[in-house]
Amino acid sequence: MKVKCNKCGYVDDENKFPKGNDFFQKTYIAKCPKCENRQLPGDASIRMFGGERSFSYVRESEPAIKDGKIQDALPIVLHRAGEAS
Repeated sequence: MKVKCNKCGYVDDENKFPKGNDFFQKTYIAKCPKCENRQLPGDASIRMFGGERSFSYVRESEPAIKDGKIQDALPIVLHRAGEAS
């Protein structure tokens, strides 16, 4: 899967980005190979709560609105939990 650095805009395969383990031992993108954008384990651990992310997967957007209706919170939280960070 492709990952995008949200600081410099660099996009490449996930395996090109250095990784680390967050507090829940889930793998996360630790830094960008092209710029100084970095992420700490604590920041990666709370990625499901929203806010600005250092990195994101290149895929469809968050499922907040579908067919003109706001969805339940569960699909939104699960989508955020699966983000690169």
